[in-house]
Amino acid sequence: MAYGRLDVFWPEGQFMTFPLVENSISVGRSTGNTVALETNTISRYHFSLTHDGQRTFITDMDSVNGTFVDGERIASNIPRELDGGDEIQIGSLRMIYHQLDEMATQPVKAVEDTTQRIEVAALNFRLDVIGPPGPFSPGAHMSAEVNITNTSAEPQRYRIEVSGMPTEWIRLDRNEILVEPAHSEQILINFRPIRRSDSRPGDYKVQVRVSQSDKPELKLDAQMVVRILPFGGFGMALEKSVVNSGEHFRLHLHNQGSAPLPLTVVPRAKENDLRFMLPASQSTLMPGARFILSGEVVPQKAILWGKPRPHSFDLQVTSGDAAHFLAVVRGKFIEKPMLPAWTPLALVGAAIAGIIAVVLVLAVLLQPVRPPQITAFTVNKAQVAQGEDIALSWVVKDASNLSLSVNSKTVIERISTETTGLTLDTSGLSGNVVLELVGENGTQKTSAVQTITVYEPLGAITFKSTPEQLVRYVVQNLTLNWSAIGAVKTRLTGLESFTNTPLQPEYAAQGNLSGLVGIPDQSLHLILYAEDSAGNQQQQALDVPVIDPECMPAGPPVTLYNGPDVRYQVVGTVPAGAVVVVDAQDGSGQWLRARLQGGLSGWGIRSEFACAQTFNTADLVKELNAPTLPPPTLTLVPSVTPTVRPVTATPLADRTPTTSASRQVQVQTAATSQPTASG
Repeated sequence: MAYGRLDVFWPEGQFMTFPLVENSISVGRSTGNTVALETNTISRYHFSLTHDGQRTFITDMDSVNGTFVDGERIASNIPRELDGGDEIQIGSLRMIYHQLDEMATQPVKAVEDTTQRIEVAALNFRLDVIGPPGPFSPGAHMSAEVNITNTSAEPQRYRIEVSGMPTEWIRLDRNEILVEPAHSEQILINFRPIRRSDSRPGDYKVQVRVSQSDKPELKLDAQMVVRILPFGGFGMALEKSVVNSGEHFRLHLHNQGSAPLPLTVVPRAKENDLRFMLPASQSTLMPGARFILSGEVVPQKAILWGKPRPHSFDLQVTSGDAAHFLAVVRGKFIEKPMLPAWTPLALVGAAIAGIIAVVLVLAVLLQPVRPPQITAFTVNKAQVAQGEDIALSWVVKDASNLSLSVNSKTVIERISTETTGLTLDTSGLSGNVVLELVGENGTQKTSAVQTITVYEPLGAITFKSTPEQLVRYVVQNLTLNWSAIGAVKTRLTGLESFTNTPLQPEYAAQGNLSGLVGIPDQSLHLILYAEDSAGNQQQQALDVPVIDPECMPAGPPVTLYNGPDVRYQVVGTVPAGAVVVVDAQDGSGQWLRARLQGGLSGWGIRSEFACAQTFNTADLVKELNAPTLPPPTLTLVPSVTPTVRPVTATPLADRTPTTSASRQVQVQTAATSQPTASG
């Protein structure tokens, strides 16, 4: 039964895999190794793998170029444990160690095919991207595939770049690859977040860019969403394992996970002969946070005289997350006797004193019950997001029972008077919340009140535009719709390059902004900023692409003139089936101006074009400044008699030009157009 697998990636793109069965395996270029690899970049005996039945270790065997695990060179002849998913680099070879699970195979749900195909007609290659099959936690690894297909007739070399998450989490088996014509090559992207408390969980938008090495401007971009899950774990230790009478123990707690971690501390005495006093038995630690819990231990029944007596006790710490980790640390309490060893010799005198003491005790017991007192009642936050825990703490005297009410409704009826605080979940609360702590002693009661504000935190943001894309040189209306859960106000940026229509400085959480009229020249990058009642902000970007207005001859080739009239000089022809970009119409709307190669343009009859459905030619900008018509050709007409009358023509050089140096563009839209917003 194999306990693992070693995948080997060669620089040329070759891939090999070796099942690991033997408990001791050597890797190197010599044929005497269990795994022999023919390359001069590694040593004859480079490293070894050993398995003890549960764990696997890697040991560098005094190699010349060293052995690197997850980018760190390991010391020679010192075993290092592998966790699974570890990246090993020796010489020019890259390897991945996979730990295999020997449990019986169980059916799993098939992973949905997430293959993306990105292809642009103007480029000579295409991409097929397969993202990771699912979410995973730091310390684990997951792979994505990028397949590059060369659609040209020549071999091409391509460069691959990946961004969107910390670079140390990403490993490529090759950064550059040569692809033969009509062939495809595969690139593996290995994701392995570092198992640290600052490895933020959530969705990462990973950008994959493939460009042609000799022409970097020829590139294709693909995006995949990689979800990183949170992981949990904590550490704990007693500052002193032995505590004497009158001393406090100090318990050190450390959240080693990447998510907030509620912890509950429960002290227990082995013989149930101790009593514990803690300021708070529950606390929530943020990722990477440390906390010291100080408490006091006293015996249930104190010894009067004799030798010091040891007591064992345990501090049990339980995590409040889904894992419910339980850890225990043991301590020892040394109880010192209240009286010295010679006390028995003084029992006779003590008996007399005891009688007096009994009289005094009876006097105390017969005194009336003291009223309870709450000298302090505090909360750690006056304003808190819905679903976040708050910590309550108090100082109470002469109370036999405590209870807690939220908005006049009792939520905890009996709270031990030895407890000095607790943690309250705010998931079902909102607005101003009144917390009341009630102390009782017999028939007498007292209370203290704290008021907090629970606000709804920012949630999902929806931001859309209608239409989803704009057309260059065309007068268009743009409508924006948005919804920001938990927001009290929003604002917009990025419309300055499209329209000069004034906008409001702020909008509601949900809105509809219409009546935005403009002529787009470039893609719009819009940003919606949302803010909740606590001042927290979140933003959502929206890119509105801009395309060119395109037309083609409706039938035969279209003749282009220097101006919107057949009397102008012919400047070119649009062949049948050819696509051209039109950037204006004349004042009559009967002519369209088409852009030719080399920066030239010409006018063609509107009815001879068939244009794309993405725009209406009537909305194109109007060019009102047409070139001057050429002078008419002079024709001599003979009279009835053979006499020829002289005709005088004005020289062309003496004519005054009628064209204006400035270009006039007419936009068919009302000058008083204003955007309207709802919501």
